[in-house]
Amino acid sequence: MLGAVSEIRSSVADNWAQTEQTRAVTILEAIQDYSVQQIKSEFCSGLIPATEQQTYNEACRWYLSVAKYLKFLEFKQLPKISHNQLFASAPNSDWAKDDVVWVQGMVDEYQKQKTQYEQTKLAQIKHPLERIFWYVSPYLICFAVALRLTKVTGELRLENR
Repeated sequence: MLGAVSEIRSSVADNWAQTEQTRAVTILEAIQDYSVQQIKSEFCSGLIPATEQQTYNEACRWYLSVAKYLKFLEFKQLPKISHNQLFASAPNSDWAKDDVVWVQGMVDEYQKQKTQYEQTKLAQIKHPLERIFWYVSPYLICFAVALRLTKVTGELRLENR
């Protein structure tokens, strides 16, 4: 019984871990997609007149650095995200501040999901006693059945005398 409960707990934890990993990966993909989208926008693609382009250059460089940083990460491995690298060149322009705040919020949410994933993965690991019960339980069941049969057989023999 304990072995079955342990196996169910482990299976449920594995399912939750996969869900949490998917959420964390989705967050990283959203950040990367947004930064690439901003790079391709009219502000960063050179469609703005040169006089106004200077105001957008700082933000465009930051979007590019975020996209490059995330491009080389393996999202499924849930990598550690460096705030220093990601936000070192964050723009100060008014129109990009909201984007910086959004990315910071998404990175914080990613860190929460990653931590939750790691805790769930730890909950999936079976305790050594659970493993022992899992391997010994069939023998204990056989012993209990044999003991019960012996008891009933002995009682029947006493009644027949």
